Amino acid sequence: MSFNPDRKAQLCALLGALTSALALAGGARPGAAPQLLTLGPVTVLNGTAVVSGTVAGSGAAGQLTVNGQPVSLDAAGNFTGVVSLDGDGALDFALGNSTGPLVDFHVPLALAGPGGIIPGSVVDAVEQAGATLLEPVGGFVGGQPLTVAGSVADKGQLAALAVNGTDVMRLLGADESFAVQLPGTTKEITLTATDTHGVSETTHYQVLGSHGAIATSIAARSAIGIKIAKIQYSTKGVTKTKRLRMIVTVKDSRGYLVRGAKITVRSRAAGRLTRRSQSKASGKLGRGIFVLRVKPRTLGKRLVMVTVARTSTAKAAKTTSVRLAKGKNRHR
Repeated sequence: MSFNPDRKAQLCALLGALTSALALAGGARPGAAPQLLTLGPVTVLNGTAVVSGTVAGSGAAGQLTVNGQPVSLDAAGNFTGVVSLDGDGALDFALGNSTGPLVDFHVPLALAGPGGIIPGSVVDAVEQAGATLLEPVGGFVGGQPLTVAGSVADKGQLAALAVNGTDVMRLLGADESFAVQLPGTTKEITLTATDTHGVSETTHYQVLGSHGAIATSIAARSAIGIKIAKIQYSTKGVTKTKRLRMIVTVKDSRGYLVRGAKITVRSRAAGRLTRRSQSKASGKLGRGIFVLRVKPRTLGKRLVMVTVARTSTAKAAKTTSVRLAKGKNRHR
């Protein structure tokens, strides 16, 4: 395998098919793919920021949050929004969809000039630096020490380069490539490139378990979207104990397990459970485990449950059912 010197092509391929008519950003290297994030001028005023720009290749299926607040993308990946800063000292643009890694850009507000304007070119240098990791076919797999290799296209644009917080700038060879070893217990790999003005670009790569299962989970505040991935019921002993076990697993749109999401379950019909609804936060495996106390008259009938999962920026709902039998347990 060889290093891919152009990070833009790799990231845009992960985020979706590129729009061939999309023009290159001003100042981009000749022949380069479009920038992943192309910003218009940002206006910072009275605790808010007005942002606009384009996310390459994402379209309406992509997702963008700015300081944790969702900003809508149109079919061409264009966006415009007003973001509350709430005292933050920087703008954080987080990009992703179901097929690509999370990529975020950190832009210090101190870069604002007269009139509170941050020029749209503020992310150009860190993008043109072209920092990338060589991702194995099938992704990174944990369970044993990981050798992580990567490269940059133009190290002259950068002040710092780190993998999981470890400086790899000093490891860059004549071909501007590097390699570093990480523990087999690593749950996520991050590559952070920082330019000379403090603007940074971080790409998050998920690490799979030794058998291919996703071994990483993320906090609800870092999730891009939310979905209810699985609902399982266990009816064992329910006719005797009048207790039904229900397990709800939640992920974000990229497939990351989400911890700290609020999960609420309730019976669609009244009088089936001793408590109409229950809520709890998902654990480190992205699961909420509920023990539902059913009323005797529910046995032999189908119990219909409504499940809702929430983060601060997204919500998902799903309706499922399970039949409770008298005398003999059945599960569908």
